[in-house]
Amino acid sequence: MTVLCGLFTPATGYAAPPAPSSPTVEAPAPSAPEAPVPRESPDAAAAELPSATETEKVRAVFEIEVGEATKEWREATDMNFVFKVYDKINATNFPVTKAEAYRVYKVMLDNNAAPDATAFIRTGVFDFAARDRVERQRRQEAWDRTVQLRREILIDADIVGFDDVMLNDNDQMFIYKVYQKARPEQPKLKQGAFDAFGGDAAVWKDFIENKIRALNRQDQLDYLDRLNQENQEAARREAARMAKKDACDKVPVIAVAAWLDLADDDFIRELLKTPELADPAHREIKDAATVALAGVAADWDRYIRTGVAEARARDDARILREREEADRQKVRDIKAKADASRLRPRLAAAAGDVAANGTWDQVKDFLARGQYTVLEQAFAGVTAGRRGWHVRSAGGDAWATPGTQPSNVVTAPLGDATWKIVPGLADANCFSLESATRVGSYLRIAPNLRVQLAGNDGTDVYKLNATWCAKAGRDGNPTNVTLEAKAHPGRYLRQYWGELWAANGLSKENNFDTDGNFAADISWIPVGPNPSITTKIDERWLNEDWWGWNGLGPQTQPENILNGIRYKRFQKGGAFWSAQHGVVRIMDPLLNKYLESGGRNIPGFIPSGDTGYLPDGKGARNLFAGPRGIWYHPNIGPKLIYGAIFDRWAALQYERSRLGYPTSDEMDFPGVPGKRVSYFQNGRIEHTAAEGAKEYYN
Repeated sequence: MTVLCGLFTPATGYAAPPAPSSPTVEAPAPSAPEAPVPRESPDAAAAELPSATETEKVRAVFEIEVGEATKEWREATDMNFVFKVYDKINATNFPVTKAEAYRVYKVMLDNNAAPDATAFIRTGVFDFAARDRVERQRRQEAWDRTVQLRREILIDADIVGFDDVMLNDNDQMFIYKVYQKARPEQPKLKQGAFDAFGGDAAVWKDFIENKIRALNRQDQLDYLDRLNQENQEAARREAARMAKKDACDKVPVIAVAAWLDLADDDFIRELLKTPELADPAHREIKDAATVALAGVAADWDRYIRTGVAEARARDDARILREREEADRQKVRDIKAKADASRLRPRLAAAAGDVAANGTWDQVKDFLARGQYTVLEQAFAGVTAGRRGWHVRSAGGDAWATPGTQPSNVVTAPLGDATWKIVPGLADANCFSLESATRVGSYLRIAPNLRVQLAGNDGTDVYKLNATWCAKAGRDGNPTNVTLEAKAHPGRYLRQYWGELWAANGLSKENNFDTDGNFAADISWIPVGPNPSITTKIDERWLNEDWWGWNGLGPQTQPENILNGIRYKRFQKGGAFWSAQHGVVRIMDPLLNKYLESGGRNIPGFIPSGDTGYLPDGKGARNLFAGPRGIWYHPNIGPKLIYGAIFDRWAALQYERSRLGYPTSDEMDFPGVPGKRVSYFQNGRIEHTAAEGAKEYYN
């Protein structure tokens, strides 16, 4: 680190000089004036929900299929109604709704004034019941496949006398009935069922899907061995009959007794006549049969003994692939719809990732659960001077605001700025924005066209005023969005000096309808939920392109605070905030000199302005309180100059003087205690307490 003698205690009587009076080479666009943070006045009462009506309770009762909406249902308090939902609803048909009712009831136990019970009755129960019905259908389809698999297994294992009750029983009882129905000539199957019955769910599943067929096959082979010892020809004929029977079971098709004694090629022809092989689900079996018939006797025998099973495996694998692809297509459809909405980029991103990279189990989990966990967004403005401001309301009037920068931490959650994007209360093709922190309250338009957060009272008027139709942003960015009011076509959600209105930009009716900045004011960026307060550094970086992105470039290190001064590193320099001077920037390589010289560790070493580029088109400088300055020339590098020497050089007009640019930091004069010197291109300035600062030329 450079030793800065005298920097901590600059000589008294020396004020910081003004910035160079000559124009600089850099001619940036004028800075947007710092917009005052809106003075919000939250009205928590506006977000309160009126209790559910009897009509709403009747609708909820019918929705969850628990019978008539009796007086006990209709007259229950909202909290008790939710408990009755939890208590009475069918947990098999409505597991998600039951779980949500339990969660809401626990919320109400902790705070019986919470709006959650009313919101659940008014809207939530319908959303969760709809999810349950979709999953119920998926479960039913999966169970139908299980029943079909069981049927095929029983046919394959020569179990007779089974019925729909057995096919639909739980795994353990299914195995018990296999034990009961196994014939005396199936001792291994019977013993296997006895052993599996006492196992756990994994044992039961393995027995049903893998062991039943295998044990039956072992019993068949044992029977053939015994028969072969008695009569080899009879054993051969019986093995051929068994092979044909097994082939029929693999399709599956009912094996006609007469087929089992046919020649192999005639047996295959009979198979081809069945409606089962006309079913596209068995096209691999059918194609393999056609190929086998075109061959010779060995091909017929191979088809019967192994070919049908191999073709069935290919059919099953293809069907699984088709089912998986159908599920992935559902996810892709969700992504496409989310993209088209412009309001749900998190849902679109999650769906896109799962569809492209997820396992099938992950795809199914996304359809059942995951898609509902990424519906929350925040919304940031795009108007110059208001970038980094987010839509926010804790009740009553809604605002666009950056929040108030905290004093002791870098940032903090903005709060009340996250919105759940749900189908429009008045039009499912549009959207409503429900507060993530105040359940049941939505952004809606008041009679005076002010946009407010207010509790859903269930009326059609409220639903209409809380419905917004998403359209492309007007600011030219294709990913941004505008929200047109369903209740007031042609009016859009607009930030106007931080206030949110439903405005038309026609400059006729109201001051907030002005056409100035209208396209930007009604355009919004959907961003992630729970945004943080926008710090002063970020606010300037976001709103002054010449200073921020085009000047400093992207962020490379997070913001931090030291001795009350904020600092954030960017690709081409650093930004600083202090209470005395606001937000300023120091560009590289001047920044490195500042940091090497102690920077914020030195009391009062605070940048007082942006890096300025000098009239010669080569140099740059930064001024600091003290007085201090860092001057830079590309052939010399950055040099620090301060105190009385700085004052003298300033009086000579800085680098425009005969001395030119500094070529050294201030230092002790060799061999003379108490004497200081700074060297320049064409001379030096020396300083002693007795004589002050004097310049000497080469």
